[in-house]
Amino acid sequence: MTPEEVTAAATVAGVAVASAFGLTGFIVGLVSLHHARKAKEAATAANLIAKDSNAIARGANSLSEESNTIAREANDIARTSDSRAKEQHDVTWDCDWEKPGLYAVRNEGKDLALEVRIQITVDDELKEVTLDRVEGGQTILLEMPNSKAAWELEHRAENERAKPRPRQSGLFGDFDIPRIDMPIMNYHYIRDRVLWRTEMGTPKKHDKSHNLGSLGRSD
Repeated sequence: MTPEEVTAAATVAGVAVASAFGLTGFIVGLVSLHHARKAKEAATAANLIAKDSNAIARGANSLSEESNTIAREANDIARTSDSRAKEQHDVTWDCDWEKPGLYAVRNEGKDLALEVRIQITVDDELKEVTLDRVEGGQTILLEMPNSKAAWELEHRAENERAKPRPRQSGLFGDFDIPRIDMPIMNYHYIRDRVLWRTEMGTPKKHDKSHNLGSLGRSD
């Protein structure tokens, strides 16, 4: 072969070898790129799983905290209920007329009554009062004008009945004129209703009614 032919053949061989290496590098690059993409996808999925795990862990912690809060509240309620059951509370109510038209509601106990609501009903008359507190031994006076007017009518009727009867002269001497008096109905419906709370917040109630009550009598 001539020197030119040898040079041309060497050039062709070099190009072929370079092409072969270039193709191999290209293929290796494609394979590497594919694996890199898969690795990135796997890393992204792992991050998502980690985030989900963290969210689940936070949710579990939140549920645990809520459960602990509920348990503490249940314990507090149980302790409060037990304390209320054992609470010593000396409050009793005496309700009666102080005088006609003036009704007295007295806390005869030694303890304090809170958020007191008093309702006194006499026939068709209702008197209601609300107080923040009523001390032991304290008396609340309620004016009942309708009841006072009714008592005054009854009182006048009784005075008329008590007046001496006129005497009449006749052939056989003086005699009393018979008089028929209609009975006076002095009985009235009275209801005493008191609602209150103890110092620990326990609700209490006093509720009594009388169908044969009076309207009071002056001394």
